[in-house]
Amino acid sequence: MITIDALTLRTDGRTLVDGVTMHLAEGALHLLAGTAGAGKTALLEALAGLQRAASGSVTRFGRPLRPREVAYVPHDPRLYAGLTGRDLAELALRYRPEGSDAGTDTEALLGAFDLPADTPVEGWSPARRRQLALVAALLRSPAVVLLDEPVEGFDAAALRTARRLLQCERARGTTLIVATRRPLTLADMADELHLLAGGALCRQYRGDELVAALCAAQGFGNSGKSS
Repeated sequence: MITIDALTLRTDGRTLVDGVTMHLAEGALHLLAGTAGAGKTALLEALAGLQRAASGSVTRFGRPLRPREVAYVPHDPRLYAGLTGRDLAELALRYRPEGSDAGTDTEALLGAFDLPADTPVEGWSPARRRQLALVAALLRSPAVVLLDEPVEGFDAAALRTARRLLQCERARGTTLIVATRRPLTLADMADELHLLAGGALCRQYRGDELVAALCAAQGFGNSGKSS
């Protein structure tokens, strides 16, 4: 269980997340939904250890969530220029936990998106870069995967592939936490949806109520950078 307890995040005099409490089950897919400025990205960064809490805490099984347990894919992944997709995938393998045997098929993961694995990544489209960043995250076999607008710009085939990979990862017991302004894209495969607004948690939906609630309120359907 990942517990976010009364978490508040501030920067430059602004409150990004305001006293949020969540209990996130292991091996589940959690959606963080809301419009720009809702606090989704800041919350992911706190889980990744990139944001220091003004107050509150983030724990896993009662102790601090460790960075080595987490793979974080930001909305705009920064990849090493000059390296190829295959280079970066192989680099990700170096950060796998010792003894891990999940997700070892680099070629299958690169091929799943039909990525141009032997060309330098600086010429890739933003969508291709997101696909590679997702592959690299899964190759690390983390306990927790944090994804910020992971399928933005994907065509129908890439979206199907991403959904299949996320479903397989959840079946392995990985905890997936996805921030998105378009939750309907993944709502049918999510276990929980946490609706944020103005840095606060507004509502939580589980099971059958999740998709029904989103279909009744499609106001988050805009594309673009999450916050």
